[in-house]
Amino acid sequence: MAKSGKDLPPERIAEAKAQRARELQAIIDRLTGELARLDSQLAVTDDQNERIMIKAEIVHFTMALQQLTRGPGPGRRKPPEAGIAVPAIPPRGPLPKQGGAAAPLEFDS
Repeated sequence: MAKSGKDLPPERIAEAKAQRARELQAIIDRLTGELARLDSQLAVTDDQNERIMIKAEIVHFTMALQQLTRGPGPGRRKPPEAGIAVPAIPPRGPLPKQGGAAAPLEFDS
């Protein structure tokens, strides 16, 4: 039977965390190198379509790098009023519908 992460000894857990940190740092280094390569390629390119494609790649890699370096935790914060409870029906009853008078119901036509 395979051991779960909670059953492992502390030194194995620390080793696994260190390995993940090294892997993450390698990815960050690779993205940083790609960004430097794209910046130098952008500086020497005169073709407008090629420049647009390179700029799009730069934005993509920059966003990926920001997401990796942000670290764990919530990516987006909720507004302060998100936790306020709101009743489904107002305390004085439902609001009247907007519009004119009710249409007469004639079933004898």
